[in-house]
Amino acid sequence: MKISFDYDDTLNTPKGMKLAAEWISKGADVYIISARQEKDGMLNRAKELGIPESRVYATGSNKLKVQKIKELGIDKHYDNNPDVISELPNIGILFK
Repeated sequence: MKISFDYDDTLNTPKGMKLAAEWISKGADVYIISARQEKDGMLNRAKELGIPESRVYATGSNKLKVQKIKELGIDKHYDNNPDVISELPNIGILFK
């Protein structure tokens, strides 16, 4: 199972960290896929969770984030942006 998380207001929250850790403990491959320009600011969190840098993506825009999610064959993507979720039917889960 491939599970991805947006970073800002999703994975960088205590709730997001807990959810990602739960998926990892179930054996899922967890990815960080963000519209940020640079992935440097996300690498410490990835390291805390044991997510390899090769599964951390800074796409630069929401449009490119959606494309990357589809390209990687992600099964579930957690994001706080309803516009991103609407572009990912049956995959996107609105994170609140």
